[in-house]
Amino acid sequence: MSYKFMNPHPDGCRVGDCVKRAFTLATGEDYREISRQLNRIKRELGASAYNDDEVWWEFVNRRGWVSKTYQAVKGQRRMNGERFCESHPTGTYVLVMAGHLVCCKDGVILDTWDSSGKCVYRSLKVA
Repeated sequence: MSYKFMNPHPDGCRVGDCVKRAFTLATGEDYREISRQLNRIKRELGASAYNDDEVWWEFVNRRGWVSKTYQAVKGQRRMNGERFCESHPTGTYVLVMAGHLVCCKDGVILDTWDSSGKCVYRSLKVA
């Protein structure tokens, strides 16, 4: 099985918070603290939302996470989440998918829904 239901939202809400959810599950840090960090970066960059690409990429860069563990190549068949899990049975990653971020820990996608069929464009190794 390459998926397990996990919802770190402090109130148990199921909302469009995949960025916060993925980073919280990947780091083990408090959801609200991750939210504060993303919103601080949003203000610093003058972005419109915490889940803008520029904001969460800055979060990733500040953490020093390796972003070249897997990268899709244009014109070649892309790996989906399930195949990524099979080929990466250990370690913690944030997977950048089509319109979605998700945590993959020890070969299992942790999310509020089974996104294992989505294409993976890049994986970020959590240090």
